[in-house]
Amino acid sequence: MDALIRVAEERDAEAACQVLRRSITECCLEDHGGDQSLLEPWLANKTPENVREWINDPSTYAVVAEADGVIVGLAMLLESGEITLCYIAPEVRFSGVGKALLAQLELDGWKRGLGELRLHSTKTARAFYTRNGFEYSGSPESWCGLECYPMVKTLGTQSPN
Repeated sequence: MDALIRVAEERDAEAACQVLRRSITECCLEDHGGDQSLLEPWLANKTPENVREWINDPSTYAVVAEADGVIVGLAMLLESGEITLCYIAPEVRFSGVGKALLAQLELDGWKRGLGELRLHSTKTARAFYTRNGFEYSGSPESWCGLECYPMVKTLGTQSPN
């Protein structure tokens, strides 16, 4: 699927929030199994207001994927090198949109002189991140009753794109 990857804007917050919530609810079943006691804390901060704040935060680099004028993905990188979000709409799963979002974060991290990117992966996303060059960097951790996997990717001296 062809999707435009661009810097997120405040006006994208509501649509991006819907993508986050749908992705977590519909795509991450391996993690939450439909259990509301696991879903509720995961979704609690995924509000349009919070997404707007994250997009506007100067220490955050946020990008969206847009297809035919519709937001279908959101990814965020902190200036520290931590990827905090990389989610796509269920209908674009396995289409290359997630990979394109991740590649844009890597390019931005490289341009900022970061030596590595770090993240905590869900069970659902582990294979995606390993296919894209991330390696496990520690033992699984617990967050809101979910298992998270610390991962890292070293950025080389050559532009990743």
